[in-house]
Amino acid sequence: MPEPTDGTDRADDPDEEQVPAPRPRRALAAPHTSALVATVEDPASQAGRTTTGRTSGRARAGGPVGAEPEEVTPQPVRPRTATTGRRASTRRLEPGDLICGECGEGNPPTRRFCSRCGDSLRTAEVVRRRWWQRLLPRRGPKVAAAGTRPGTPGGGSGGGVVGVLHRVYQRANAVAAVLLFALGIAYLIYPPLRERVNAVVMPPVRDARAWVDRKLNPRFVAARPVEVTGSASVAGHGPNLTVDQYRNTHWQVRWNADRPPTVTLRFGAEVDLERLIVIAGTAEDYTASHRPAKLHLVWSTNRSDTLTVQDTGEPQTLTLTAAKGVTSVQIQVTDVYRAEKGTDVAVSELEFFARE
Repeated sequence: MPEPTDGTDRADDPDEEQVPAPRPRRALAAPHTSALVATVEDPASQAGRTTTGRTSGRARAGGPVGAEPEEVTPQPVRPRTATTGRRASTRRLEPGDLICGECGEGNPPTRRFCSRCGDSLRTAEVVRRRWWQRLLPRRGPKVAAAGTRPGTPGGGSGGGVVGVLHRVYQRANAVAAVLLFALGIAYLIYPPLRERVNAVVMPPVRDARAWVDRKLNPRFVAARPVEVTGSASVAGHGPNLTVDQYRNTHWQVRWNADRPPTVTLRFGAEVDLERLIVIAGTAEDYTASHRPAKLHLVWSTNRSDTLTVQDTGEPQTLTLTAAKGVTSVQIQVTDVYRAEKGTDVAVSELEFFARE
């Protein structure tokens, strides 16, 4: 049948058999290119998923969608706890090794972290050479610190005057150590040498020990006067009784504050006096007379000492500070402890001492 020419569609004719229109084919990618082909999605669904994903990303786990995370207060830094106790090193320590402060392991000086616990070796203790090792020359190749050059200031002792002096010093130490060792062996096995060394060395050693002993444990000897004079005293109790070394005798003189009682002692030669032993009062009746409270000592060198005496009948030792190279001393009683009824002042003993 000829096609109509009036412009009407053939599908509008009810008598014509309807032929279904072909469905558009969907482009399929090859199996090896399917992963590179982006699929086209609905923009509305894509926007919805993007919005939902962004919102859900802000939400806190277990909380409502869109909620902000809670603020967290900064916490103090927790001190590091030692996980490895300090133990003995597993390797033999050599001079220059680094001892870990955390576990005690010895590490070569080239390491920066401990080989046992991994702690930093920045503050590790360095193993030092023993005193006898410093006397011997070092063996093996010399190692210079990084960034230094031997022969330059601070860069080792490989050259120049400093290097020569350093080598001479090391050689001298080595020679001295060998000589001392040889002399020690000879001193032990050769008696004539030992006797000769003792004869030369022992006198200075004894003198030094005696000097130290005198300084640490001073010993004193009595300095006896050769002449004693003094103020007018009571009959039978003259000033010479102050140095007779008896406690049952005493010097007794009338007390006058305007004219203090005085006793003068003269020594046979110059002496350095450091101690004075005083026994105040009388042995028979201690409170029957005044007792000295202050003594003013004028030495032959025009220097003086003022001493305070305790009110006791027992011997008391006083220290002298100005009695160096003296030949005489004048002793004045400038103050007293008052007696109950008596008017005289009494002194049983005055004894001076010089360092031995």
